[in-house]
Amino acid sequence: MGEGSAPSSATRPSQRVQFVDLLRGWAVIVMIETHCFNATLSPDLAATDLFAVIKYINGLVAPSFLFASGMAYALTAHRKMNDYLSFGRPLFRQLGRLLLILAIGYLLHIPRFEYHHLRYETGQEAWQKFFQVDILHCIAISLLSLQVLLLILRNEKRLYRVAGLLAGGVLAATPLMWSIDFWNFLPPVLAAYLNGLHFSLFPLFPWMTFLLVGALVGHFEVQARSATTPGAEVSMMRSTAGIGVGLILISFVLEPFEPLVYPVYNYWLTGPSFVLLRIGIVMMLLFGMFLYEKRKGVSAAAVVTLFGRQSLLVYVMHLMLLYGKVGSSSFVDRIGNTFNYLGASLTTAVLLVTMYGLAWSWERIKRDSPRLKTAIQGSILAGCVIVFFIGDL
Repeated sequence: MGEGSAPSSATRPSQRVQFVDLLRGWAVIVMIETHCFNATLSPDLAATDLFAVIKYINGLVAPSFLFASGMAYALTAHRKMNDYLSFGRPLFRQLGRLLLILAIGYLLHIPRFEYHHLRYETGQEAWQKFFQVDILHCIAISLLSLQVLLLILRNEKRLYRVAGLLAGGVLAATPLMWSIDFWNFLPPVLAAYLNGLHFSLFPLFPWMTFLLVGALVGHFEVQARSATTPGAEVSMMRSTAGIGVGLILISFVLEPFEPLVYPVYNYWLTGPSFVLLRIGIVMMLLFGMFLYEKRKGVSAAAVVTLFGRQSLLVYVMHLMLLYGKVGSSSFVDRIGNTFNYLGASLTTAVLLVTMYGLAWSWERIKRDSPRLKTAIQGSILAGCVIVFFIGDL
């Protein structure tokens, strides 16, 4: 097989890589807990050492989700390489999905889902907040970048060499990018992607790094699964865990020197060493998921993997239930930060059960009733259009 060619049917990995879904599913579950606790836990409890530990664990959600998204891209792109390079239908489906994710990201931050309000009443600050870059924006633009690079480079191995260089460049440049207020000379829709000085929670610098490294690991995973050498995949995953440990150690070595190198520096927001630390931890988490799949087995119907497969649906709907306004207020507006740990935990449990039921039902519909799936999607789209233009009239 030539460099960058698509895999043959004999070597193409046909089985879904369940441990990637495990990682993404874990991230989705902890994400729901994160949002519930942040939205409902009382300020006194949020200031305790216990919540500081919980918050640190919660901080691994976004890196894990981005990393898993990069891995999933590498696994899918390998199977569909010929279709992508020949501009076949799968390429346009992929581009359509990424643009849909980007559109959903923006819609989740729309000042108010009503045309008259947007046209005549929305102020400048509300529009600036609308342009903020969240996790969906970061995923969509990062994956679109990989897709465009693939079409330019026309070669799988070259793609991941460039992706590795790009990951290193983004990582090293992050403190510098955060020292510039791009809103002074770029349109907000572009400036929001470059740093978090104005509203953005997940700008490309540094968050794109996690996805790019995940894509690299996914590329090596594909090669290991396709290899004829016994134990190649296990060896590759052990190396991944070893590299993760190495990155954690390197992060501790680098951290004292970074303030000397960068004129503007914040360890928790822009520090390359902090990014490396979390990449290392995610790699070790991935290895743990891999061992679990190999030793215990993972059913396609398992709760965690279901959350992983339906991550976009769960992400959108749990935010709608928490923050979506019914009338003039949302659940979060009505509850506020008034709960203790028991109340926040019960809220999380109820939302997890609800999201599981929704994900399970949607997966069944997609599998067994394609026409019903299309009808539901069309009805939702029509309803959104009606609500948007009619509003409160």
